[in-house]
This record gives sequence, structure tokens and C-alpha cells, in this order.
Amino acid sequence: MENKRFGGIVPAITLMMASLLTPHLAQADAYEDFMSEPSEQTAFSYLHQVATHPRCANCHGKIIDGYHRPTVGDEQRPHPMNITFANNLRLTVEGHEFKEVPNSSQPVNCRNCHADTNGQNAGMPPGAANDLMPGFVWHMPPPTMIIEDGITPQQLCENWLDPAKNSNLAFRGGKDDLVTFEKEFVHHVRDDPLVRWSWQPGPGRTAAPGEHADFVRAMQLWIDAGANCPQTM
Repeated sequence: MENKRFGGIVPAITLMMASLLTPHLAQADAYEDFMSEPSEQTAFSYLHQVATHPRCANCHGKIIDGYHRPTVGDEQRPHPMNITFANNLRLTVEGHEFKEVPNSSQPVNCRNCHADTNGQNAGMPPGAANDLMPGFVWHMPPPTMIIEDGITPQQLCENWLDPAKNSNLAFRGGKDDLVTFEKEFVHHVRDDPLVRWSWQPGPGRTAAPGEHADFVRAMQLWIDAGANCPQTM
């Protein structure tokens, strides 16, 4: 009798747990699929998986109450201290180095808390910098680079290939200039301190899926195949 009773309960619990875990498993599968069978399709699925992960999407921010705000945590909560894009440091690139635009910093800005390295304890502000991109300081991308909740692989791809949306610091090319696009985007994902930080985000934070080197490899593979968007692959 006990076996019959629990025989009906266990499958139900199993199904319930499976439904709760399925989204996470689907996310994990994009990296696993790329590693087991690298292709144009699996490469972009993995690129999309990383780009939509909180370690990337948090910095790109959201429009909340009419303001472009960064978010924090795996739950993508609004950034404390009422931080918005208005608090951002304004940067430009001169001679392959980041330079702060004169008189652009606000009384409260990213650099007030975000240093060159992660805080040592969970909950402390993260930081990032490296010699690959001299002069880099923690800052937000522009609103054109927001990674919307639920953005599809096709939408992400089209945004990346649109020069009006894929940067505000340098011309990164696009679908009509793949030579520049390859040069700038591979450099961005390979060398940008914030991108690299996503796999070493400090204590208390979930790292981006996979490994940074594999993310760079996926970007190169996708571009080498023609940087096609998912519906045209």
C-alpha cells in the first residue's frame, strides 16, 4: 500500500522538479552543445547565452521608471544608490587609450565604488581593469546597448550588426563592414576588462557560462562563418 501511495507522488514531484530546472538546463546546454559540436549555430547560441546572463546584462542595464539603470545580482535588481546612466563616466578613445571626457564626471559615478579589482568579500563592489585596454575604467554602455529581457538570438544578432547600436566609443562596423566588425568585436570580447571580468566576478557572484576563451572562440567562429543571424543560418 505504501509503495502504491508513494508511486503516485514521486513521479509528480519528479515532473515538478523537472519543470523548475528545465530553463537552467536549457541555458547550460548552449555551452555544452557548442563544446561538443562547434558550429555557426551552436556558437551563436552560446554567445546569446553569455550576453543575456546577469554578469553581462546587469552592466548593460534596463529602462526602469524612465531611466537607464544598471542592475545587480542574479535577480537583476535595480542598482543601489539610485545609480543611472546619468551617473556614468563619459569616456572616449584617443590613441588606443580610454580617456575621460573633460568635465563629464558626476558627484557620484561608477569610479567612486568600482576600482581595478574585485572586493575581497561577498557584497563588496566588483572591479576590473587590465593592460590590454589602457585607461579603462568601470562604466556603463549606452542605452542603445541594453540587453532587453527576453531578447531573442535574432534580435541580439541584429543589434550587434547595427553600427548605430553596437558601441558609443568606437566605430565597430557591422553587416556592411565585417572586416571592421571582426577586428573590433573580437578585440572587445577578448580584451575588454568588463567582458573578461564576467568569468571572474568575485565572491558571491555566479560566473558567466563556460570559459572566457571558449566565448572568444565562439565569437570568432560565428564571424568567420559570415556573422549570419539565426534565421539566415
